[in-house]
Amino acid sequence: MAQAKTLSVGGIGYEVIDDTARRNAQTALNNAEYNRQDQIGKYGGQNIATILAGEIGSGGVYDALHKRIAAANFAGLRVGDYIDVPLVSASNVAAQQSVRFLLAHFDPYYQCGDSAKGHHIAFIASAPVAVAKTVTGVANDSYLMWNTANTNQGTADVKNPYLNSNLKAWEKLFEACLPEGLTKYLLTQRVLLEERYSASGALSDSNSWSWQDIGKVWSPSEMEVYGCPVWGTKGYSVGFDCQFDLFRDTAHRLNGTRGTWWLRSVASGSASGVCYVDGYGLADCASAADVWVRPRPGFLVG
Repeated sequence: MAQAKTLSVGGIGYEVIDDTARRNAQTALNNAEYNRQDQIGKYGGQNIATILAGEIGSGGVYDALHKRIAAANFAGLRVGDYIDVPLVSASNVAAQQSVRFLLAHFDPYYQCGDSAKGHHIAFIASAPVAVAKTVTGVANDSYLMWNTANTNQGTADVKNPYLNSNLKAWEKLFEACLPEGLTKYLLTQRVLLEERYSASGALSDSNSWSWQDIGKVWSPSEMEVYGCPVWGTKGYSVGFDCQFDLFRDTAHRLNGTRGTWWLRSVASGSASGVCYVDGYGLADCASAADVWVRPRPGFLVG
């Protein structure tokens, strides 16, 4: 059915449909629906490039997002929104050409830590990343051993197990595959990281912690996923981490996949166990040399 957009009176045309008002009304309706979906845990997320389309200039979506964060302007953004990141020269790191990263939390560590952070947004890969066959520690073509020596211990020089892990080594390679337009806005994450080392022999629990830079790309801790220590050492494995809003429900630990993925936390009661997220969404732990777990990296955009 045709709709009249103008009304002619005395030969003069007057608009009777306000397209701007219609667009604003539709946007308000859409936002109300997105908010409803978010409240019941069914929000599917939107592409951040679409949300910020009117603000994207020559610097692209990363530049527009950085400007928003610097201004602490998170309007229109929600947990679950995403950016699709193409990987550069990733053939020796990942068995895929791009990775979708989900908005996981707003300002989780704002002004926190021994070196205070400014405004930022935490992002986590939407699914475990399949690693390249040439990666050190690769297993079953696309999985990654957390530590090929099957240990969750630190060393005399580096007492933090995670910093000694094969997982951390892979993350450094992965960081180098991200576009420079993004990495220039990534914050180096600094956390109170558990230590597990004794000159007298292997330990089955972490025995201290220390402030450590864990890089611009890192794997979440058990605390950031579950909100509490489950298999990790009570106290030392928690540090100052908080649960990300993305993982408030079990479903988002899977995000439509049944993939298992490593955490940076090591298991209590074991000299070789590491915490990971099981394919059913539950908290679990496995041998550091397990051959059926993949990384699911994250970063902070500031």
